[in-house]
Amino acid sequence: MTDIGKFLSDIQRIKKHDRQNHSGNPDYNRIFRDLNSLFLRSTSCPADLARSVFEYWENEYVFSSQNQKEEPSEENSQKLAAILAFLEDSDEFQSVLTQKDWQELRDLVNYEAEDLPVDILQSLMRVLVEKGAY
Repeated sequence: MTDIGKFLSDIQRIKKHDRQNHSGNPDYNRIFRDLNSLFLRSTSCPADLARSVFEYWENEYVFSSQNQKEEPSEENSQKLAAILAFLEDSDEFQSVLTQKDWQELRDLVNYEAEDLPVDILQSLMRVLVEKGAY
């Protein structure tokens, strides 16, 4: 199993344990800290960029969901996995990201560029150029 696959499994595990501990009633507000922590642990990117992209994902996909308590949905979990894959220089799930996502990721990378190690910045910029974000 790839790291991204394990990440998706860990999301499902967090959701499952929360439901088990709360009579089958899901609630994103109870698990968001665990998801954020999982995301930060799963990436080798500096924490400021990782926090920023997680916050973007949460605002764009979770908080706009019609059924927020059930989040993250399978689709939104895959979007978060795609963002993680981007940060980790993997192309897994990247096809689920929209042009708007790529442009937002570009803006977030640009904002954090000064504090990113050069090798990570080059890798991220290469993908952003390939995806037409520039």
